[in-house]
Amino acid sequence: MKRNSVIIKSNKYGLTVILDDKIPFSELLLDVADKFQESANFFKNAKMAVTFRGRMLNRAQEKELVETIVSHCGIHILCIVDEDAVNEEHYRRIMDSALEEQAKDDGFFYRGTLHSGQVLESETSIVIVGDVNSGAKVVSKGNIVILGSLRGTAYAGACGDRNCFVAALILKPVQIRIADKTVRSAITKREDHTEYRMEPKIAYIKDEHIQVKLVSKEVFHDLSPEKEQDE
Repeated sequence: MKRNSVIIKSNKYGLTVILDDKIPFSELLLDVADKFQESANFFKNAKMAVTFRGRMLNRAQEKELVETIVSHCGIHILCIVDEDAVNEEHYRRIMDSALEEQAKDDGFFYRGTLHSGQVLESETSIVIVGDVNSGAKVVSKGNIVILGSLRGTAYAGACGDRNCFVAALILKPVQIRIADKTVRSAITKREDHTEYRMEPKIAYIKDEHIQVKLVSKEVFHDLSPEKEQDE
């Protein structure tokens, strides 16, 4: 293993893996395998997010790195966090604020990625720490917050509650439904592997239509119970 080609550091959300950008990727994979094999006892069965830094990676390379790490140390990688830690911190604060404003007290977390054909149903609001891939579906009687990408279908307010919302760090769904309102995407591919920039958005009902907007204080104002009472 090349010295310092792979450096592992802990961060607030899990692990930061710093990668050498000079050696061939095939050699880097071997070094990653060796490095995590050495730490197998420490990380075994841990559930963490991971951030890759120091090297530009495409989706296929990220997948190979994740598979290598998992197979050599038994860690459960819940999601890949964007390498810009400052922005990630900001996005997570935004999502936490949204959840605090709107989610019910008995909402729960689901850790993991939903793949094509999988359906997740919840009697309460739900936070998904992971992705909802094309062909997967989430149904909730409350709100849906995804700390990852939504590329499948989300149905919030399944019992008819128009005050519910759907939010995600990457919002590129096939379809979003809130209560009795539905909006569909122009994306028709069965599997969407496009690289998208992390851009937290929220979908909610306003003026009888589903609005999709960047997360902001103005949006929180639209969602606030106090505003409804004033109107």
